[in-house]
Amino acid sequence: MFRMEDLMKVSCKKFELQLQNHWISDTFPDCIREVYSISGNASAIRKVIVDVVSLHKQELARKLPFQELIREVGDFAVDLILIMAG
Repeated sequence: MFRMEDLMKVSCKKFELQLQNHWISDTFPDCIREVYSISGNASAIRKVIVDVVSLHKQELARKLPFQELIREVGDFAVDLILIMAG
């Protein structure tokens, strides 16, 4: 009716494009916290974040703010493990 699904797809794609340039930013963990605090478990935007993190996991794992994020946001840690497992 309101084409909300199409809007969500477009917004997720734009978000993904931004993350391609900003995943290394010191504010990326804050972005993840925000998304996980306001979105539902099956959110498409969560998948975008997890996919980007999975691509850059080696670089991100060495950063202390990212390590703290993993400890703090359990749902994100679970989503990341699931995507990395296959």
